[in-house]
Amino acid sequence: MHDIRKIRENPEAFDAAMARRGLSGVSGEVLALDEARRAAITAAEAAQAEANRAAKEIGAAKARGDEAEFERLRALMAEKKGEIARLNEEAKEKDAALTALLMGLPNVLADDVPDGDDESGNVELRRWGTPRAFSFTPLEHYQLPAARAGLDFELAAKLSGSRFVVLTGAMARLHRALAQFMLDVHTGENGLTEAITPVLVREEMMYGTGQLPKFGEDSYQTREGWWLIPTAEVTLTNFVNGEIVEAADLPMRYVAHTQCFRSEAGSAGKDTAGMLRQHQFEKVEMVSITRPEESEAEHAAMTRRAEDILERLGLPYRTIILCSGDTGFGARRTHDIE
Repeated sequence: MHDIRKIRENPEAFDAAMARRGLSGVSGEVLALDEARRAAITAAEAAQAEANRAAKEIGAAKARGDEAEFERLRALMAEKKGEIARLNEEAKEKDAALTALLMGLPNVLADDVPDGDDESGNVELRRWGTPRAFSFTPLEHYQLPAARAGLDFELAAKLSGSRFVVLTGAMARLHRALAQFMLDVHTGENGLTEAITPVLVREEMMYGTGQLPKFGEDSYQTREGWWLIPTAEVTLTNFVNGEIVEAADLPMRYVAHTQCFRSEAGSAGKDTAGMLRQHQFEKVEMVSITRPEESEAEHAAMTRRAEDILERLGLPYRTIILCSGDTGFGARRTHDIE
């Protein structure tokens, strides 16, 4: 969530940052709510101070037999009690509205993120290898004869509905081997700590990584209130939620292989064939927790680790930086490797 103090200090810079996200004049609404909240808090404190003074004076009025003053002070205390309750409730409502507004605003983009409206504005940074040139029309992954026997979408549909798959035999082994390969490289050579985390989390953890409130429709919530994670980023990042971390313990670098769950709301008809846009899938996720001044270098290192995996597998790729209109809500910068 955005720091209200920084918005107060430089609303023009915040508006400029939000303009890159397609939003205009945001600071005015934010600061108006902030001012109303602070005014209600100040008024409540002033009313409480008056009530405290009256409480001190009422005993003295009673002791000297000044019934008129005693009654006036008693009425004042009753009045202030109601006023304090009203102002505290008003401050609470304004605070909730301000929090909701700030949490609904996208992250500030890094300076090197190119401006653009959509994926056509993305910029290629580099590429590795040469994509194969086929003398025939290549098949989709789910059409390959060697894979078809181990990819059963019909069985998955019987069990769970659309956007699921059952892997069997060699495909299941290959799936497991790829995840194991990535974990072994990241833990054995890149120095990351492997973690096995829950896939059910409390709601505040989803807020902690920006999945809520923006992407609630894209995730699954249980009747008990837990949320199914859409990525291990939720659990790994929240390891330090509410914690004070010793500088000497940084950076903290984690990797996890987990089941992930997404409802894919709003994606009807998009990439429905094969293993794309599945409701349930597995992912190996890397998360680094580091000092702000070291985050740029850490992001570059994480990108390089992901590129190295593809190079070891002999898969040509290109790395692009997403433009402002294609960068995700919670991201400051996104490198896609495709």
